[in-house]
Amino acid sequence: MSTTLTHAIEAVENSQAQEVYDLFSGTIGENQGQLVLNHCTLAKYSYPMHFNHPEDEKRIRSLLRQDPYFWLNLSARAYSENEKFHLMVDGITEIHIQASCHLSDLLSNSAKL
Repeated sequence: MSTTLTHAIEAVENSQAQEVYDLFSGTIGENQGQLVLNHCTLAKYSYPMHFNHPEDEKRIRSLLRQDPYFWLNLSARAYSENEKFHLMVDGITEIHIQASCHLSDLLSNSAKL
């Protein structure tokens, strides 16, 4: 086998092994001790969250204890388990304190003005 072909095969194998992450935005809740991301869409899909890095989970739990009114952007990948989508979180990319990303919250707050 030629050296060029060997390098090409290694490159393909390495690229297949890499995880691909997307950005997910949402507020955080808890369901029976499990952190859940309530996605910033009209449907507000709730994703149970799992973490590559325990310090990210600790940071989110700390934020919830301080003031549960915040939303996050997360680097994560969705996967299906038992007919429900879950998130494998690789990192917190943004924290928005004292804010919500949900349209329904914005509309209810503007009605109070």
